[in-house]
Amino acid sequence: MRRGDESVNVHGRYVLAVDDGNAYLAAGLAGMGVLWLPQYMVRPYLARGELVPIFEDWRLDPMPLYIAFPPNRHVSAKLRLFIDWVVELMGHYVPAPAGSITS
Repeated sequence: MRRGDESVNVHGRYVLAVDDGNAYLAAGLAGMGVLWLPQYMVRPYLARGELVPIFEDWRLDPMPLYIAFPPNRHVSAKLRLFIDWVVELMGHYVPAPAGSITS
């Protein structure tokens, strides 16, 4: 994680591996450890005091987001609309540097 010019790698003794943010959130709400989730997912729990922020001035390096579909598939109007919607949605929650989001 980073804070200004400072960079720290944290290696926990135990790691929970999930492929769904909601499962990760449920584990944190059950007291299973420290979470690092997007603000939009934790905002209501922070407001109710169910979660407590502890690394507010630290940031993680950005991670890419990919939309995968078969390479031989035609990009239909529905798929194009979905891709554009995801790009717009993520732009509201995770503003990226200019030119870094492609659709």
